[in-house]
Amino acid sequence: MNREQIRAIVENRFYGLGAERVELASSGICWTLYGEFFKVTTPKDFWVLEWTDNRSYAENGCFEDVDPMPYDISEQEILEYIDGVLQG
Repeated sequence: MNREQIRAIVENRFYGLGAERVELASSGICWTLYGEFFKVTTPKDFWVLEWTDNRSYAENGCFEDVDPMPYDISEQEILEYIDGVLQG
């Protein structure tokens, strides 16, 4: 998959779960759900999901949890991954 496809799948999943899209000062576009803040970034070789339950950290781009993921992943694997992150 490419960057746009990954971003669309992840953001659609958050949207479908009721997450709110917010723009934070230093972090840009993020999603908030259940008191946590999530951000998807798509560098060249892998994509990254970052999250924290600390708004101050999120606003300053300092996410506590960071998971780099490969681009050669299926949509089902992405959805399972997102669900796993949300279940803690």
